[in-house]
Amino acid sequence: MAQLRQLRAGDLRDALALSISANWNQTEEDWARLLRLTPERCFCVEEDGRAVASAMAIAYGKSLAWIGMVLTLPEYRGRGFASQLMRQCLDSLTVPTVKLDATDLGRPVYERLGFVEEYVVERWRGTLPEGPKRSYPIDWDLDRHAFGADRSELLKELGPARPGRVASFVGPVVCQTQDEARERILGAGVSGLTLWDIPENNSQATALARELGFQPFRKLWRMRKGAPIAERPDWVYALAGFEFG
Repeated sequence: MAQLRQLRAGDLRDALALSISANWNQTEEDWARLLRLTPERCFCVEEDGRAVASAMAIAYGKSLAWIGMVLTLPEYRGRGFASQLMRQCLDSLTVPTVKLDATDLGRPVYERLGFVEEYVVERWRGTLPEGPKRSYPIDWDLDRHAFGADRSELLKELGPARPGRVASFVGPVVCQTQDEARERILGAGVSGLTLWDIPENNSQATALARELGFQPFRKLWRMRKGAPIAERPDWVYALAGFEFG
């Protein structure tokens, strides 16, 4: 019988199998990071002795929360697990606004729960050249205004880039000029095949991605439930990832 419960450290192998089944880029360490950041809001459905579906929510201060990692193994789809997990995530939150990045498969589920589309976010793929890793101070106030909420605890965990299961990932990168963004991305300390998520409405970021030889290959829809928040997507040159915003 299916049981909805909190995701635990002992479920990390099952969690990784979930993201692999969707051909996502997360590593086991990415899942462990989620558990460190928001252990009380990581949920799964257990059946047949393993986690077969998942969802997580992370609160950014008192104004905004993010839902991500909404996954179900293919052989368990069509049984309402995603909707159950989404409701559990929403019930665990007390903030006025909740956001997520929706795939084609998930979008109808979220619309039925009251989410509306804000704008498109794109995943770009390319190759970054080798170069020295540089350290840049985080402008906490700038990031809060660009993103629309305080995500300082997340930024302390992430850094500007991280390894992935099939490719490196660059982001988050928040700055006010294309020149500064170029410097930070080339100094993020990753090389080779790299993924880069960009708000489609940031034309300076998409132009920079093309300049560096990247091409878009996937689109998701940024969706919101609740009140709109003030943000500056034109300062967001690289997202933190679909699971974080």
